[in-house]
Amino acid sequence: MKTRIRIINFIFREGLVNLFRNKLMFAASFMIITAALIILGFFLLIMFNIDENIKALDEIPQLQVYCRYDIGEREIRALEDEIRGVDGIKEILLVSKDEAYSRARELLGENSAILDGVESDFLPVSFILKLDDPSRTEAFVSWLETSPYVEKISYPKKTIDLISKISAWTKAFGALLAGMPILLAVFIVSNTIRLAVIERRGEIGIMRYIGATEQLIRWPFIVEGMITGIAGAAVALIATGYGYRFVENSFNLEISGLADGLIRLVESGSATAVLLPVYLLVGAGVGAAGSARSIRRYLKV
Repeated sequence: MKTRIRIINFIFREGLVNLFRNKLMFAASFMIITAALIILGFFLLIMFNIDENIKALDEIPQLQVYCRYDIGEREIRALEDEIRGVDGIKEILLVSKDEAYSRARELLGENSAILDGVESDFLPVSFILKLDDPSRTEAFVSWLETSPYVEKISYPKKTIDLISKISAWTKAFGALLAGMPILLAVFIVSNTIRLAVIERRGEIGIMRYIGATEQLIRWPFIVEGMITGIAGAAVALIATGYGYRFVENSFNLEISGLADGLIRLVESGSATAVLLPVYLLVGAGVGAAGSARSIRRYLKV
């Protein structure tokens, strides 16, 4: 047990010493890992926010059913009765032509004058529906589309489908852009360790001569790479966290108001909680991978 503890202490002590022996290359590895993780975090935050907003939209059990503008009061009431007869309708609100006209003027704001002299007859009557179970939305919409009184149905699923397509393309593009600097980081770290191995070939040869195992020689370099990666992850997390907090505050206070709060950025605390394990694992993994790659090629004395 004591021998194992001494070996572990030796490995970590040598790993730290190696960092001070190669300050310049450590700085280069540290900066490229930090930059790679910031790029990775940028795309992860985009994906995280898209997924969370899709979930939020998907949980809004609201549809707006637009009637044909040329149908009469009797047909409208018949459609309302049909809808009310379906199980799972939590709430139903009828929006008359006059109410739709008033909403249109409100939405146009300063440009509402373009509706002067126009009656409300050209606008359709609509129903705003809230469902108990959002998972039944597709089936309910399919049923409504068969009605001869319905012109159009608007519901969040259409927005979700569009966002999902954008999300898929962004994930593919993000993986490519984030993967390139990570591979570059592995390459630079491996070259850092390679220089350290070359510089210490004599010392390594003596260790091998007196019976040191390859693992005992190898692990201090891997620890060096992992420490470099974790240091880069810490700085990347701080930089990403502060940057994201600024963007989140600006977006949620100003931009999201245009969408009535339906689209919001996830709180910075939740975003940081997602990034923390990813940064640590990827940072340490990049450092260890770069070290292992270098040692496998150059630890031959």
